[in-house]
Amino acid sequence: MKKINLLFVLFFTLSNGFSQQIHSPSEIFKIIADSKLSYELKLLEKEIPCQDYSEKLNYHDSYRIPSDSGLETRHFKYTEEAKPLFDKAELFFNNHQIDSALVYYQLTIQADSTLSNVLTYIGQIYEKREDRQQAIEWFKRAIQTNYIDYMAHWFLADNYLTINKIKEAVNEIAIARILNRNNPRIKKSMDKIFEQAFMNTEDWCFNPQIQLSKTPEGRIGVSCNEKWTGYALTKALWKFEPGYKESMGVPEGTYSTLEDKECLITFLGAMENMKVDVSKERQLMILKEAVENKYLESYILYEIVLPETPAVVYQLSEKTILDIKDYIVNVRNMK
Repeated sequence: MKKINLLFVLFFTLSNGFSQQIHSPSEIFKIIADSKLSYELKLLEKEIPCQDYSEKLNYHDSYRIPSDSGLETRHFKYTEEAKPLFDKAELFFNNHQIDSALVYYQLTIQADSTLSNVLTYIGQIYEKREDRQQAIEWFKRAIQTNYIDYMAHWFLADNYLTINKIKEAVNEIAIARILNRNNPRIKKSMDKIFEQAFMNTEDWCFNPQIQLSKTPEGRIGVSCNEKWTGYALTKALWKFEPGYKESMGVPEGTYSTLEDKECLITFLGAMENMKVDVSKERQLMILKEAVENKYLESYILYEIVLPETPAVVYQLSEKTILDIKDYIVNVRNMK
């Protein structure tokens, strides 16, 4: 079986219960003031637009299994017996011959019971027959077999909505979007369900107004919007200050959410010093509430990591995914 190789494979210096204490804003500024490097701060000349991550998608071709190192993600691989059966099922489905499609999907599963994606397709057949209860049962089976099946969570949410199980629909569509963060069709379904639940559907991107650079002479350029000063200086420290990253317990060449935790805490602290009323800016209010309600790691994963690298979700435990779901439901999209 071919394993999925992720550029973010060393991401798991995730800092749950991290031993290294993050620095306060005043400590950050002192470290920079005492540095042998020259940090030059100036105002950003123009606003930085949101990045377009619409082409960064996950696909319905992966499953994961426990391994000695944690969770191992693989691509589905069809056996010689299962492949022609699956191809016939797909042909019948695409031609709207759903009864014949169901027969061949069932034969595919009989030929190879590891193809949990086919469980989702069988659920779709029952959905087309408007047999909601059977559809729900098949989508649940798919999720139980392969939790990262975003389509199963998505379709389960839509079916819950049709039988007025709004809370269940909210939870499942939130998980689907975590599993495929940039998929516009999931976002559309999420908006529909959240509207029914009287939740906020406003979307936004995490978009730091900062630019960092380093000259050959070693001068560090930090350009930022005034409100982003604390965040920008902390990011520059992590990026350029010799030995700083390692002093925080993060090996060179790896990522830890500890970095963004420190940057965001400094960001909020600096804004408090500037007397910025965060309640007047929804994004700032959400960040503040995420910190206060212990959802900061979920905030970082959902707003910063997954849009840029959606396949990182394959490395997240079910508990971590459910924590992110709780952040979405209880903080980000609350009215």
